[in-house]
Amino acid sequence: MNIQKIFKSSFIGILFISTVSSCNQTTHKEANTTTPNTPTPLEVNIETNKKVVAEFVEAMRTSNVAKLKTMITDDFSWWIIGKPEYLATAGEHDSKYFLGFFKGTELFPEGADFKTTSMIAEGNTVAAEAEFKAKTAMGSYYENYYHFIFVVEDGKIKRMKEYMDTYHAKMTFGL
Repeated sequence: MNIQKIFKSSFIGILFISTVSSCNQTTHKEANTTTPNTPTPLEVNIETNKKVVAEFVEAMRTSNVAKLKTMITDDFSWWIIGKPEYLATAGEHDSKYFLGFFKGTELFPEGADFKTTSMIAEGNTVAAEAEFKAKTAMGSYYENYYHFIFVVEDGKIKRMKEYMDTYHAKMTFGL
């Protein structure tokens, strides 16, 4: 008699698991309405945000202040790693400071090689690695590597956080 109870309980358990499993498969199939090659709206938004960041870095490279001005929100903020008492440019800055930073080409009269080397995005946040190489107006060579976090809002940069080798920047520019 015990064997019949065990068999009956096992059969009911297997039946329950099979039913739940088939329901989950049906729900999963119904939820996946896009084809494998069709990007979801979130994927499209992420790719758009990455393109915005790439254009933004290019505008910084060329010190295109007019373009930069059109690419930032009214409440844009720029934070640079470090302590202001050690590195003059460290800390929190507004759009006026940011745009002023890119006016003129006196620091790098021969231009700069500034490019993103990798990007990853989630939601409205884009993380980008970049490298910067240029000869300074003083004749020294500046080479630094950056990590940026960008927050994109409605196709514009709202927030930029900048991480770099602050020691190298201070030694090169005396900031």
